[in-house]
Amino acid sequence: MSATVEPVTENKPALDENTELPDARVLEDKTPAWARMSGTSVFFVLTLGLLMITIFASRPLWPTDLWDHINYGNWMLNQQAVPGTEPLLPLADGIPMVTSAWLAQVGLASLFNAAGFAGLQFAYGLFVVASLGVIAWGGVRRSGSTLFGFVALFAFLALNWQQFLVIRPQLIGVLFFSALSTWLLNARQWNKSGWVILPLAFTVWANCHGSFAIGLASLAITGLAHALNVLARTKSLRQALSSQPVIRLFLLTQLCAAAALINPNGLAVFAEVLRVGQHPNIASMFEWDPLTLRMHQGQVAAVLGLLLIVVLRWSPRRLQLEEAMLLAFTAGLALWSSRMINWLAPVMALTLAAHGAAAWRHLRGTTRPQTKTETSGLWTVVNAGLCWVFFAFTTLGVQTVHGRSVPVERAVSSETPLSAVDFLNSEESLPEGLAFCSAEWAGFLTGFGPADFQPMVNLHVHVIPEEVWTHYQQLAAGPTDWQGITDLYDINLAVTTKSRHARLIRQIRKSPKWEPLFEDAQTVIFRRREAVHQIPSAAE
Repeated sequence: MSATVEPVTENKPALDENTELPDARVLEDKTPAWARMSGTSVFFVLTLGLLMITIFASRPLWPTDLWDHINYGNWMLNQQAVPGTEPLLPLADGIPMVTSAWLAQVGLASLFNAAGFAGLQFAYGLFVVASLGVIAWGGVRRSGSTLFGFVALFAFLALNWQQFLVIRPQLIGVLFFSALSTWLLNARQWNKSGWVILPLAFTVWANCHGSFAIGLASLAITGLAHALNVLARTKSLRQALSSQPVIRLFLLTQLCAAAALINPNGLAVFAEVLRVGQHPNIASMFEWDPLTLRMHQGQVAAVLGLLLIVVLRWSPRRLQLEEAMLLAFTAGLALWSSRMINWLAPVMALTLAAHGAAAWRHLRGTTRPQTKTETSGLWTVVNAGLCWVFFAFTTLGVQTVHGRSVPVERAVSSETPLSAVDFLNSEESLPEGLAFCSAEWAGFLTGFGPADFQPMVNLHVHVIPEEVWTHYQQLAAGPTDWQGITDLYDINLAVTTKSRHARLIRQIRKSPKWEPLFEDAQTVIFRRREAVHQIPSAAE
């Protein structure tokens, strides 16, 4: 006897062809409002990403004070302290040192120790691209135009190009100042979070670079401009001083100045900002020279300045007093020192974008669009995906994803003394005492050369005794009495650069007291035949 069991089936209603499914276009966007982006933002991300992978994140690192900063950062990591006196140069031993960039130096050293050359290249590119992105966003906000957002981006890039070529803590200051300038020239409504965000920003800024003082001055100047505007409108000093924006900016300036005191150096960090610019040794550094038309960046500044004058002639938008005063302040700094063009560039770019868009609409007979740009979490996801793709093409991305480290020959510029370092490290014994080398090479030779390598100077010229720096410059020029300087400082080793020390090399070759140890197309290394082992102190 057998039995069969019929399978149990559920009676599901058939899907009618006329049944309406939910429309994906009306699904609720769960992305927070602050994180939503517009469709036009994709163009900016594409532009910045291409700049990142083609120029900045793959650019060879120059042998400048980058390596000095990393050496100081490593010293602080090893000692777990911030130095009060110069710790690396015997001839500056005991000289007071205010390390205003200690946090950036420690960060650079930690990054290099963890990710190598690729990490430094990526950080360099990221700071540059982030600064450009902030100005581009500010340009769009001020002009109401995507086109003139790109005008702000490329004006900033062109004017600050030479300063962007070198990786140093200054780039952190540029990013902070770009954000502050964008806020000062765009803020129309006050958000209470600013009482927390701005002081925190200045706390970090003051521990990364001395340019925080420029930010404080810009805050004060903007507050003064608001007061003058109210005074001109009301003819009342009382109303000008009691204006809410004026009081807010006055209090913010004080609060941010107090926040900047949260650093290992205290009040000394303010004095250091003024002292560095006035140090006699700084006068010999070409990058601190006044801005002139003989310089490429001076020519770019002149072209953009003339363009701004033409734009203001056609723009129906009134030049705001805070714009004019910030332009005058930063332009004056740039004329005093070409390195200060860092602070003119963001203000110039934002002003040019705002008034350029107004002039363009005036000539075309159109008005600024009043509709708010639509944003969506979809574009945020698209931009995040693009960022990951661009990261994968950077040297750090290749190292992270594929495990292939960037070769040192590609990671550093051709001016870096790689062969000299290899030779010095291969020698079993080198003469004790001081070594003469180019100040631009000192940081790399100290960090990568023999542990007992002690250069005469490095690029932290503001902590080097004035007489020592003068003698270094004289020796680098190859005077006839060069032996007197080497005897004075008991220099036993000379790592000379053919492109900079041609005359000195000829002089040393003639001396029977010195002998060549190594030579290639870039470098000649000499050693004193009878070494002197005593290193003079800073006091001597």
